[in-house]
Amino acid sequence: MRNVIWVFFLAMLPCAVFAAEQGVVTKQERDAKINQAFDAMDADKSGTLSRKEIEQNAPALLDSFDRMDANHDGVISRSEFKKEILEVAKKQLQFRENLARADKDKNGKLSHEEAKALPNLSAHFDEIDTNHDGELTLKEISDYVRTHANQMHEKKSKAER
Repeated sequence: MRNVIWVFFLAMLPCAVFAAEQGVVTKQERDAKINQAFDAMDADKSGTLSRKEIEQNAPALLDSFDRMDANHDGVISRSEFKKEILEVAKKQLQFRENLARADKDKNGKLSHEEAKALPNLSAHFDEIDTNHDGELTLKEISDYVRTHANQMHEKKSKAER
């Protein structure tokens, strides 16, 4: 249960960053949320996150550990953690902007024709369109991405065993 809470909390951090960029929350509030997440995962209060702490408290970040550890010292510093969260938020913002541009009729959904502007979505359109209505919603896209990320994590975990 604890892992589920942290996965949810970490998924929400980029949303807080996005909100800060849109002027909904301040940079200080955004940074406070990032620091709060970091401090909660730092079980030994060392000021860094070990691979074990990430595995126990935020397994969704485990695949990103080596990338986050920019100086390759075997732990994630507060600044490395913050940089990763900000990068994820930036990518989410870019993705949402790409979706908005592709949605020519501004109905909040992508038709087959609109999805052609985003080749990765277009290539998997029928798989993503779970209700088979010929349109992709943000929820369908998010569910697809989440499912595939989980599948990739499981495959990697099995391969490492």
